[in-house]
Amino acid sequence: MATLQQGYLFDGRYKLLKKLGEGGFSEVWLVEDTSAQLTLVLKVFLPTAQLDESGIEIFRNEFALVYNLNHPNLLKYTYFGVCVGHPYLVMPFYNNGSAEDMLGNCSERKAWQFLHDVAGGLACLHEHQPPIIHQDIKPANVLLDGNSFIITDFGISSNVRHLLGQSAEGKSTVQGTRPYMPPEKFQGGTIPLVASDIWALGASLYELLTGHLPFGGKGGEAQFEESEIPALPGNFSDDLKEIVTQCLSYQPANRPFAADLEQFAADKIAFFTTGNVRSATGNVKLSSIHVSGSQQPAPPPAPPTPSGAKSRKGLAIGAAAAILIAATALGLVWGFSAKKRHDKTATPYETSLAYYRQATRLYRQGVNNTQGQLDRFGKAVILLDSARLNPEFSTSDYSDSIQQLRGQIYDYCLNEAKNNYSGAFYDNELRKYVMSYLDMAKSITNTGEVQTLIDSIQYRYVE
Repeated sequence: MATLQQGYLFDGRYKLLKKLGEGGFSEVWLVEDTSAQLTLVLKVFLPTAQLDESGIEIFRNEFALVYNLNHPNLLKYTYFGVCVGHPYLVMPFYNNGSAEDMLGNCSERKAWQFLHDVAGGLACLHEHQPPIIHQDIKPANVLLDGNSFIITDFGISSNVRHLLGQSAEGKSTVQGTRPYMPPEKFQGGTIPLVASDIWALGASLYELLTGHLPFGGKGGEAQFEESEIPALPGNFSDDLKEIVTQCLSYQPANRPFAADLEQFAADKIAFFTTGNVRSATGNVKLSSIHVSGSQQPAPPPAPPTPSGAKSRKGLAIGAAAAILIAATALGLVWGFSAKKRHDKTATPYETSLAYYRQATRLYRQGVNNTQGQLDRFGKAVILLDSARLNPEFSTSDYSDSIQQLRGQIYDYCLNEAKNNYSGAFYDNELRKYVMSYLDMAKSITNTGEVQTLIDSIQYRYVE
C-alpha cells in the first residue's frame, strides 16, 4: 500500500482529506466516502506494516466484541475492513472537537455532565462479558456532541496491542498515556483492570476543571513516592472534590464503580436542572472493582441464623472450626497466632480477617516472584474461601474485596496462559506450563473462555 497522504483513495473508496492524528500503530484521517458522498473518519492500523491472515482473524474477532455495543456515550463504529493486510475502522465525524478543548474552562455543571457521560460509557464497557477495558481514557479521547460527551478509541485489547507491537517492530506495547495511567500500570506484568479506567477518569476530570494534571506528566507513578492526591482547587462543591479524590485512590479497590459514578452524577445534574435531587447526596458508595475477566460465583449462602444468643454463639464457633479445619488440613495456618492481645482468643471474624490478609500477601508475593507462583496463588485462593466460611465476614465490606482478589488471580493466570498460548502447540514443556495456569484459572472460575482454551490445546496438540 502506498504511503497515506492527502488525496489518496484508500481501499478504492475513501479519499483522504486531512490527517487528524497518529499513534504508534495507527493513523486517523478525515475522509470522503466517494460512494456515499459522506464525510467520515478513517482509522488505519499498521499503515507501514502488514498482518498475515491469522493476525487479521485475531483482530476481526476482537473488534466483533465492540460492534454490537449500543450506548449513547460510546462512538459507534460503522465499518471494519482490511485493505492489503491493513485493518481499518470507519466511524462518524464529530466536528465539535473533544473535551481537550475545554481544559481549564469547565463549569461544575458541565463537569457533572462529563462525569455522567464518560462513566456511563465505561459502565457499558465494564459490564460487558468479558469486560472491555478502555485503557486510554483522557480528554482527547472524549468527543463533544452538542451537550453530550462521546468516548472514542476503545476496543483495542492487550492481545491486539501485543499483536500490533509484534508487527510494528520497535513499538511499545504499553497501553495508555502516561499522565493518565494509574499507579498499578507502572508495575511490570500488571493486567488491565476496570479500576484503571476510573483513575484515568479522575485525572481527566481534574484536568478539565483546573487546566493541569493532578500529578503532572508522571501520572500514577508519583503515588509510589507517597505523593498526596492534590485537592481540587477552585470554588467547586465538596461532592465534586470528593469524587475526584476517590477516583484517584492509590488502591484500585477503593475506586468507585463506573455505574455508581454515573448514577451519582445523574442526581447532581437533576439538582442543577430542577433543584431536586433523586437520592441523598454524599460520597459514592465505594465497592471493590470487579477486574477484567472475573466472573465469580456467588459466595456460598450463609446458613440460617438460629434464634437466641446461645444458638448464634454455636454457629460462630462452628464456622470458626470449619475455617480452622479447612486451612490446617492444607498446612496454611502459618505465621498467624490465633491470639489477641492479652491472650484472648480471636473471634471467628478476626480469624477470617487474618486469612484474608495472608492471602493478600501471598498474591503480592506471587506477582512479584514467579518462583512458586502457582503454589502461592493456590494457597491464597484456599485462604480466601476459608475466610468466606464465616457468615459475619462473608457479608461484611470484605466480601467484595475477596471477589476482587480471586478475580485478580484468575486474570493473572488467564493472561499468562494467553501470552504463551501459540507456542503451546509446538513445545511440550510450554504446553504443560500453559495448562497449569489454565487449570488454576479454572479452579477459581470455570468460564467458557478458560474451557475453550483448554479444549483447543488438548485437541490440537500432537506429541
